Amino acid sequence: MARVNTRQAIVEAAVRVAARHGISGASMDQIAEAAGVAKGSLYYNFASKDAIFEEVMRGGFARLAAAIDAAREGVDPAAAPRAVGAATLETLRGNLDLAKLMASEVFRTDRTWAESMELARTSVVVRLRDVLRAAAAARGDAERAATISETAGAAFFGSLAGACLDWLLFRPDQPLDAVLDQLLPR
Repeated sequence: MARVNTRQAIVEAAVRVAARHGISGASMDQIAEAAGVAKGSLYYNFASKDAIFEEVMRGGFARLAAAIDAAREGVDPAAAPRAVGAATLETLRGNLDLAKLMASEVFRTDRTWAESMELARTSVVVRLRDVLRAAAAARGDAERAATISETAGAAFFGSLAGACLDWLLFRPDQPLDAVLDQLLPR
């Protein structure tokens, strides 16, 4: 149990350090200090800084995937895009530093974790594509549903992520429903 808590403390510290210094500027010493662990604990739990940030990214996308799945449960498919949009925004709002890191890293292909990141991103994009397909089908538009691709899921994700960062960084007083209304009018 303690190892899981140490791993989680390291991951959370890495996010905080990278939010201040960028991933390239984050050092293992800074991460250890922020996590309140010895540097040896970092290497006991993770082989490298890259391994830590791979876990950061994979975990961030796993949280989004879980939020999307939970938001879809028991919701009319026609209303699911808004429910999923709200869940995605709330999940990103729950950790703005992580949301900023994910946004800055999602299209980087020069990281050692790029393949792992792509798999994690794709799991979210496919879920969003499926939400859009189900909504079109629920509205009786089977032809449209059949043409909705991963590109639409990626566009939906991009619009949610961009709107979230704009909201939290520049318009934090705006209510969640007002943000959703801009993306998904009722």
